[in-house]
Amino acid sequence: MFIDETQDDSDDWMTALLRSPIFQRLPPVNLQKILMSLESVHFSKGEIILDQGGMGDYYYLIKNGQCELTRKPSPNAREIKLAQLATGDTFGEDSLLSDAPRNVTITALTDISLLRLNKQQFVSLIKEPSLAFVTYPKTQEALKQGAILLDVRAPDDYEKHHLDGSINEPFFSLRMQLKTLNREKPIIVVCNDGKTSEAAVFLLLRNKINAMILRGGMTGAKSDSEQDLALADTIQANAERSETVPQHHQAMQPASHSASLAGNEQAPQIRLLQSEVEALKMANQQLNDKCMKLEFDKQHAEKQARILYKQLEKLTQVLNKLKNE
Repeated sequence: MFIDETQDDSDDWMTALLRSPIFQRLPPVNLQKILMSLESVHFSKGEIILDQGGMGDYYYLIKNGQCELTRKPSPNAREIKLAQLATGDTFGEDSLLSDAPRNVTITALTDISLLRLNKQQFVSLIKEPSLAFVTYPKTQEALKQGAILLDVRAPDDYEKHHLDGSINEPFFSLRMQLKTLNREKPIIVVCNDGKTSEAAVFLLLRNKINAMILRGGMTGAKSDSEQDLALADTIQANAERSETVPQHHQAMQPASHSASLAGNEQAPQIRLLQSEVEALKMANQQLNDKCMKLEFDKQHAEKQARILYKQLEKLTQVLNKLKNE
């Protein structure tokens, strides 16, 4: 006899929670703390749960009922219906991740029961273990291997300046474009400072799309590029200076200048050391990736163990009932 876990409707919200790609990435201890920290709230049909423009304070999970997401592009514009959510769905994370005002209004379509987690708990228990960041140099390496660079800024900002090879999909419309994204390749998300990217990556992960954040956004990329250019210019200048100083003139230079020339001769060694450092960083990243995969496999095995335990309890109940009869 096999009893499928979906046959028990009493804990639909918990089943949906454990099946969520976001929650499958979390350590079991985090899941336990989340379940212990959830606070129950109720809204009547027609009540506004979240108002566009308000500040984020909670992350919500629908225990029972339905609600609707709407958005006004401008204060005087008509509301646009974006989505309808039901039991097991979650919402409210965008503002918590980006520190920006709520970008949608959420209204109860039925009487609805919700479970919520405050911002501090959401950040420590869900956000920090879920999101992965990459530097600009690592992003360049990933792009060469086929990764996709997704710019989630507004079209005007993208047109003014963007990173080579990036594609633009503004965050406010990303939810509606999920089906068009390539799920076979990793996606690296970039915005101005990295904050909106966190909300975008959370959305992508929730929809089973492998995504990471360019650390620091466009600001971080610019900083890394300037450092690389400055280092290259310094090395080039030192090499040129070494080549232009005549040999007989070098012999007459003071000790301080001789030390400077010695430093120039060490430029190839510096480049070699830099290459070794990059190789070590790459090896470290590969180890981190393996650790993440092992952690995912561990969580999957623990989930299967929970399912089997639950099925065992049901079988025990059935056997006891048969014995009593």
